[in-house]
Order: sequence, then structure tokens, then C-alpha cells
Amino acid sequence: MKTVNEELIRQVFDEMVKYKPGLQKYLVPDDEDDDDEDEIDHRVLGDLIIKNFPWPIGVELRRLFSGSMRQLDRLRLDQIFKTIERTMQFVSFVMIAQLWRDNMNGTIKIPDSIKKDFQNRFSVLRNCQ
Repeated sequence: MKTVNEELIRQVFDEMVKYKPGLQKYLVPDDEDDDDEDEIDHRVLGDLIIKNFPWPIGVELRRLFSGSMRQLDRLRLDQIFKTIERTMQFVSFVMIAQLWRDNMNGTIKIPDSIKKDFQNRFSVLRNCQ
């Protein structure tokens, strides 16, 4: 019987294979019977997932995939939320960095209203220090 972590690992890995077909070699070819699922080493797949995500997200995934997170309890739910939070933080940081780069290169025009709002918010943060 598959554990919760094994199901999650397999679903994420299957999605990764769509964008990085070279990972397909770690999967056993699907035959008629499902006994081949037992041959897949989910620890290897989990490790590949962790290594292919950016480090801040990979750390949280490593905790989520750990043996102590096999039970469906509050601890696991908290770790899922922490993983989601780190993912959102990372994506937000990347988006802001890209916006900053495009602004510095002149490839994007930021409306004056947004610039003014950002400067007001930044000055509030600066005054709190």
C-alpha cells in the first residue's frame, strides 16, 4: 500500500517529467499490472524533486517528505502550509527581481501612481528602523 508521501512524490514527479523528459529514466515503464509500482524507489524520486526545486523550497519539501510526516496530522498540515508559504515567497521575490531588472533596462514602464505608492510604503518601512 502506498503511503501519503509516495503518492505526493509520484504526482509531483510525473508533472516534472512533462517539463524535463530526461527524468523519465527514473520511472519503471508502466505495464498491464500495477505490481511495477513497487519497484519504483520513491526515496530517489523524492530526492530528485528536492534537488530540482530552488533551495528554499527544496528544504521544506525535504521536511514534508521525511518519515516523521507520514501521518495525516496537524504537524503535516503545518509543514504543507510552510512549504506553500516558502514557495509563494520565492515566486514573489523572483517576480519583483524581474520587474526591477526590466525597470532598470527600460523594457517596462511603471505608472507614476504605482511608483508613488511604492515610495510611500518604502518610506514607512525605512522610518520603522
